[in-house]
Amino acid sequence: MTLDDAADFLKVSSTTIYQLVRAGEVPARKVGREWRFLKSQLVAYLKQGGDSMTYSSVMTDEQGGEYKIENGQEYVALWLPFSREEKADHIRKAVEQGTTVSALVATYLKETL
Repeated sequence: MTLDDAADFLKVSSTTIYQLVRAGEVPARKVGREWRFLKSQLVAYLKQGGDSMTYSSVMTDEQGGEYKIENGQEYVALWLPFSREEKADHIRKAVEQGTTVSALVATYLKETL
């Protein structure tokens, strides 16, 4: 479901559902620039009476990038398993080497996973 679909399903405004997602109250996944929802998870949320579920909330770093902390591990968007400090280091290296951050991240993931 899209954000608008989820808002219609819950009978709230798009702004309200977006705020619930950002607060970690309603489970969702960001696909590209769009939020996606599973109807089954929205039903589970309603069955709990709107109590907070155990989903991590998404925060914004100094550069405007998104990150979350889950089980003590920091993840940057696309939910890569490295911290904001490591992200900043990759950006710095990309600039120094005249390459893309994507290329450096791909190398990092190949070496560590």
